[in-house]
Amino acid sequence: MNRLVLLDKLFKSTPINRIEFIEQRCRGKTVLDLGCIRHSADFSLRDPNWLHKKIKHVAQKTVGLDYLSAEIDIVKNAGYDIIWGDITKPINLEETFDVIVAGDLLEHLTNFEGFFDNCSRLLKKEGSLIITTPNPFYIDEFFFVALKRSYLINPEHTCWIDPQALSQLGARFGYQIQEIYFIRESWQLSNLICETPHRPYDILHGVWENDTMTFKLIRKVLGIMFNVFYTPWKLLTGMNSKLIKYSDYLAVLKKQDTLVKDRRDHE
Repeated sequence: MNRLVLLDKLFKSTPINRIEFIEQRCRGKTVLDLGCIRHSADFSLRDPNWLHKKIKHVAQKTVGLDYLSAEIDIVKNAGYDIIWGDITKPINLEETFDVIVAGDLLEHLTNFEGFFDNCSRLLKKEGSLIITTPNPFYIDEFFFVALKRSYLINPEHTCWIDPQALSQLGARFGYQIQEIYFIRESWQLSNLICETPHRPYDILHGVWENDTMTFKLIRKVLGIMFNVFYTPWKLLTGMNSKLIKYSDYLAVLKKQDTLVKDRRDHE
């Protein structure tokens, strides 16, 4: 997709709630949820916002796929249909799905060809591939590195993929971005400005180490004070553009032959 067309889609789109959007697109559909276990079985089952659970509640049928073999049996015993598999290698499934969800998965991979080959085989011709991934140009990410002299990145990530790179990557495997949105629920720099080597933030599990009531109060007060200066400064310097305002984005991809057919049907 031409980068100016993609930018136009982004600027015209309204930022979304990630879970609500995916729930709406999966309602009444058959869904394959890739990388569905979040960190561990226990963490996922305790999380009220676990995406796979939300999808299961609205979809006609939901199949999960994950490579955390030790966790799959625990989740299956809780009533979820989950199979083991490495999405970068051939997946042994005979059925196809209306929707494939790859929520915060792409940035963990090294073999995109294997990923898209599986999606092409397992997605129905008219189906949708929904991808969410971090926005590498998020301004709070940049200033965290500048101010804290440290990276704030999931240690399991292998890459960053911006919207234009995702458009090019998808096109090489027969997909085109049909819709694209930034995700509203971004993390904010003010919430993490207090991180130190002695009180680090565990990005994998979303918790602080050595978190006392006193430290929680300090974080709250300093976060408010920081925003008093940081928010107006971003506005005055033009650093509140939509392209750098949100930490994550969501793209809905369709097979290119389907899009060509749709355009011909409307001519």
